[in-house]
Amino acid sequence: MRLLPAAVLLSLLLSACDGATGPAPGAVPSGSVPAAVDPVQAVLGASQRFGQLRSFHATLRMQGPRRVEAQMDFVAPDRYRLTTPEGVQTIIGDTFFLQHDGQVRQVPVPPGLLAQWRNPLPPDLAPAQLRVEDLGADRVGGQATRKYRVHHATAAPDGLLYWVNAQGLPVQIQRQGQTRGQALQITVGYTRLDDPALQVALP
Repeated sequence: MRLLPAAVLLSLLLSACDGATGPAPGAVPSGSVPAAVDPVQAVLGASQRFGQLRSFHATLRMQGPRRVEAQMDFVAPDRYRLTTPEGVQTIIGDTFFLQHDGQVRQVPVPPGLLAQWRNPLPPDLAPAQLRVEDLGADRVGGQATRKYRVHHATAAPDGLLYWVNAQGLPVQIQRQGQTRGQALQITVGYTRLDDPALQVALP
């Protein structure tokens, strides 16, 4: 049975490892997110605000030697619903509700297994540990965003791409890396931010 490893896979994918070109300096298209005075603080602030959300929906796509698509719903403080090719599974607190053949079995999981979905960057990062490049205005799913390239000690050498919307929240993150010598790209998109209608019920 491969359902529990699927949850571990999603957790590891997020710790692993082109949008449109930005406008010319000084040119800000109508409806775009203006440049931040301090890109480092803009990215750190977005990550911190994201960690305070009560709910969100995440879509993960991995492109590389094999393609993986998965979705996750989060409802604070500790409810997660994973949708993977193996099926839909629920984690509440440190309990994995394993659904198979019409039965539900409770399996303990390591504390905080999926906690990193709550914070796109390591929570203990200091501003001095970040280098952020502003890549200009961009759009994600029709939404105006500001696109940044973020470098820190635990990121891949090329850093990660980070899209922040007008409300100062991350809506997409993209990592580049390698697995077994082959290129790997992981894109995580976030929607339904603080949507009160989003619920994760006991199976």
